[in-house]
This record gives sequence, C-alpha cells and structure tokens, in this order.
Amino acid sequence: MEAEQDAPRRLRSIGRRLYDENEDLSDVEEIVSIRGFNLEEKLRSKMYRGDFVRPMEGKDFTFEYVQREALRIPLVFRSKDGLGIKMPESDFTVRDVKLLVGSRRIVDVMDVNTQKGIEMSMSQFVRYYETPETEREKLYNVISLEFSHTKLASIVKRPNVVDLVDWVDNMWPRHLKERQTDATNAISEMKYPKVKKYCLMSVKGCFTDFHIDFGGTSVWYHVFRGGKIFWLIPPTLQNLELYEEWVLSGKQSDIFLGDRVERCQRIELKQGHTFFIPSGWIHAVYTPVDSLVFGGNILHSFNVPMQLRIYEIEDRTKACG
Repeated sequence: MEAEQDAPRRLRSIGRRLYDENEDLSDVEEIVSIRGFNLEEKLRSKMYRGDFVRPMEGKDFTFEYVQREALRIPLVFRSKDGLGIKMPESDFTVRDVKLLVGSRRIVDVMDVNTQKGIEMSMSQFVRYYETPETEREKLYNVISLEFSHTKLASIVKRPNVVDLVDWVDNMWPRHLKERQTDATNAISEMKYPKVKKYCLMSVKGCFTDFHIDFGGTSVWYHVFRGGKIFWLIPPTLQNLELYEEWVLSGKQSDIFLGDRVERCQRIELKQGHTFFIPSGWIHAVYTPVDSLVFGGNILHSFNVPMQLRIYEIEDRTKACG
C-alpha cells in the first residue's frame, strides 16, 4: 500500500500537529519539497514496460494457487467476481466513511508537498476532500485509516484467500483478538496487529514515492472509486540493495528509483480493479483523479524469507511502518 511520501523522504520521522482550519499560516515557514525529476514525464514515458503483473480472474485465486505460486507475483483482477470480496453500494462516498467511522475520529493526514504529518478529524478531512479541486491550496492524503471495529468493517470484506492465509486470522491468539473492541490505531492499546482493513482517501495529484510495505507485508488493494497509477520494481537482491542505498542517500527528491533499475513496470488501475502486491515489491503510486480505495496488509507462511529480509532493511534504515 501507499506510504506517506513525496520527495524528500525523511525515513518517516514525521512530526504531527493538529489541523486548524482557521489557523493563519502566513508567518509560518514551510519547506516545500522540490523534485529533481519531472513527474509528468514519468507518467508519459514509454520506459516502464516491465511485464511482471499477471492478469487473473477471481475464480482462479484459490488456496491451491497460493500453495503452488507462493504469492510472489503481482496480480490484477479487472473484476471482483470470484474473489469473495464485498464492497459498499456504488453511491458510497467519503461522507459515508465519516458516518461509519465517526466524524470525530482522528486520522493521520500527510501534506504531500511538505512531507509533514498532521492530524485531522474525519469531519475536517471530508470538508477538505469535497472542496473543488481548483480551491484546494494543499494536497492532503489519508492512507492509514484502519477501520476494523467500526461500522464500516461489516460492509467491506477482503478476498477469501487472504482470510485463509493471514497470520493474524490463523495464528494470533483468539482471546487477544476478542479483547480488541476499540477502533484505535494506537499501538499501545492494540491487542493484535490491526492492519487488516484500510481506507485510503486521496485527491488528484497525490504522489507516493517508492517504498516497500511495512514488515514485508503483502497487500490487497481495491479501487472502489477513481483510479491509481503504480510503478513496480521486483525485489531482487540487486534491486533491494539499490532501494536501501536510495533511502539512506537522502536524495529521493532528485532520483526517480524506477530509472535506476533494470526493469520497472507502470500499470494503471481503474475503478473496480483489485490489485495484489506481494512481499518486498518496491512501488510508487500516483493518484490521477480523486479516489477512494479499500485494502489491507497481511503476513503469511508462503514467503517468510522475503518478509524477514524486508524487516532487516527497515531495521538498517530505521524505517518503520
């Protein structure tokens, strides 16, 4: 999934402040990140023609497939038929998200241009999201709203296969999961790793720089409304070394990582598409139109070495999820 990124990346040591709609920022100095590459050019370029992503029908995404292929290849499903996923009705909006998770729910929001994290209430963010594009002064991105134990959880179901292989569902002590009744995202109050169901709300123009999902987790990702553009880099030893060097260099704003590797694939996800990103895959994401996405993260038993390798990279770079 997306990590809060735009150049430069600061190893996620992000300070957060409370959002104030009436705050006068005229005398507050903000450092806006300036990219050393042209993002529009990367969106148009014919260079990123890797063929890693495998189109698949939902009926073929079975436990037997996982046993055979070990969830190592990115998969795209043009239809949700056969996946076993459940989504809200087609007229569902971010306003409905607010109603179901609570208007006072505090969400982490990334200011894309300054790379500073702030906290907003859902009510504040929905007001921002519904502001006409021409009137938005900043780009704000919500990519870490975990909504288990809210009313929204009951109307979003992830793919059947994900339920079958997820360590949280199959390995975590049941009595601890049953003790979790709060929708909190505070780690100190969690009884289990609460990463099963995320809601991502992104406005047009948001860009998430190259990253690997936390802990080597794999990701399921359904574009409910809007669209997304991904750049994907396979987790070869050479590519993971390049990625680690790039993170530690502090020059992410100057270097588009997709240009430094042998092969990179750009793929466009349209409304209704479901995507599966395996452990370790390096990816960047652009939002071409206001979007609403549902997804989640899992650890599983079919690619443990990669999950451990990513954990080690995070430890060396001090990048945590």
